[in-house]
Amino acid sequence: YYQSVESESMIFDWNKDSVSNEKKDAWIHTSSINAPQKLFKYISINPSINIKSIWVNQTKVGVWKDSTIEKYDQSGLAARTTGSFSINGNTKIYGLFPIPFGPVKTIRHVMSPSIGFSWTPDFSKDLFGVDLGYFSDVTDEMGNVIDSIDRFSGTMAGSTPRTERKSINFGLNNIFQAKLNTSDKEKKIDLMSWRMNTSYNFAADSLHFSNLRSSIRTKLAGKLNLDISITHDFYDFDKNKNRRTKEYNKNSNGIIFPRLIGARISTGFRLVGKSWANTDNIIEKDTIETKENIPNTESTNSLQGIRNTTGNKNLWNTNVSLSYTHTETNPANPNKTFWANTTTTLNLTKKWRISHRARFDLNKRELISHSFSVYRDLHCWELSLNWTPTGIGQGIYFKLNVKSATLQDLKIEKRDGIYTGAGL
Repeated sequence: YYQSVESESMIFDWNKDSVSNEKKDAWIHTSSINAPQKLFKYISINPSINIKSIWVNQTKVGVWKDSTIEKYDQSGLAARTTGSFSINGNTKIYGLFPIPFGPVKTIRHVMSPSIGFSWTPDFSKDLFGVDLGYFSDVTDEMGNVIDSIDRFSGTMAGSTPRTERKSINFGLNNIFQAKLNTSDKEKKIDLMSWRMNTSYNFAADSLHFSNLRSSIRTKLAGKLNLDISITHDFYDFDKNKNRRTKEYNKNSNGIIFPRLIGARISTGFRLVGKSWANTDNIIEKDTIETKENIPNTESTNSLQGIRNTTGNKNLWNTNVSLSYTHTETNPANPNKTFWANTTTTLNLTKKWRISHRARFDLNKRELISHSFSVYRDLHCWELSLNWTPTGIGQGIYFKLNVKSATLQDLKIEKRDGIYTGAGL
């Protein structure tokens, strides 16, 4: 960078700003080693090592001065190498259960257990008895160590990882399928999938187990998706201290029984209305040239106008999504939410489209927000008008723009009467 400096009266020169032109360099190299293999033909094993090396042209040093630590930049090439190690194993177990019920012939269960170990060292400590030199000690006048400074903090390399993690991961994936006999043909359908996973961190001071997470996905009647997410905590909760404890949560028989702290159920479906008439032999007129095909209250034959312009497209469609959430991290203060979102689109013509979006709080039975939008295809241009009557984002937004991405700045916009477009 250069700055203007007055050298003589009314004469200015460009001087180089030494502070602004300070240069920092870094060279980053990442590598990984994987060795997947089969054990006893049925068990898959995959050990992996990930390594990341960074070279920088300056580091940080600390000096004890006037009862405080002052940090300085030290020039010179320095390297830091970090990494992690992991090994994972998994297999598959198959089961068939003959259940002659209606068209169902058999139920197939595929169980995929997995276990893995991962280790990330604390690079602020010695690794296998070797001082890595990523931290430098700050001593006082008597030679006593006051603190340890990360040499790479504040450089292009970033802070050095100093949290050790040594954990075992457990996972179980279940898939249930059914074989059907229909019209002398065998058909296979997916009934349900159920995944579970947790981990145990040996390096943690306490609360070694992570939460047990489960997810269930199924499709009701072959069309309605149903997703369920469940979270359990292995540890008890002290209501007096309002926090988790180190003790496992147990039932009346003294058996460890994870407590439910969260659940979410969501589903969604779509309703579609077909066009009222088959208009293969009807020539559609552009509604920008004539008003006869636009249905309105003043039209003498609005129904015929819609028929002449909808073509073979869907006349309307509605998407509905439902989501129920139950949170009980603190058993004394559970929280429940139940939301519904709807989007309805009506295709008045091939070029005109009207949409309505709404969000409902079913617990309070309130309409939280809703909006209307109108869209018109203008060949090379497009027009949209959005109106939000209440809530966040209340107002009107008008936009007329060119479809081409290269001319995206050629547009007219208006929000609540404030003109923001670039113009024509």
